[in-house]
Amino acid sequence: MKQRSAPCHSGPAVSAGPSFTSEEVHISSLVVHVKPEGLAQVKAQINALPQAEVYGESPVGKLVVVLETPNHSKVTDIIDTINAFEHVLTTFLVFHQVEQQGSDFEDTP
Repeated sequence: MKQRSAPCHSGPAVSAGPSFTSEEVHISSLVVHVKPEGLAQVKAQINALPQAEVYGESPVGKLVVVLETPNHSKVTDIIDTINAFEHVLTTFLVFHQVEQQGSDFEDTP
């Protein structure tokens, strides 16, 4: 995953219908609160997830995590996975946007 800046989004984050296409990319940001003594362990576990990357951390036990997933269901699956890690206290979804592959938000080759 390459680092990029995300545009602000004022409309609904997901479509009204339940169907998602493989052309969608769900960009999400999480704040994960961790017991400070488990920070390194949890950071390594999150970075081992294929669609997650730790983008920032605080020594008091906060991690900023960015997800890039094909659908909303995968976002919630990853949140559940992170919440099950030892030392994790809470996980908050702070940003979620659906983009079409090939839009300006995507990386260019």
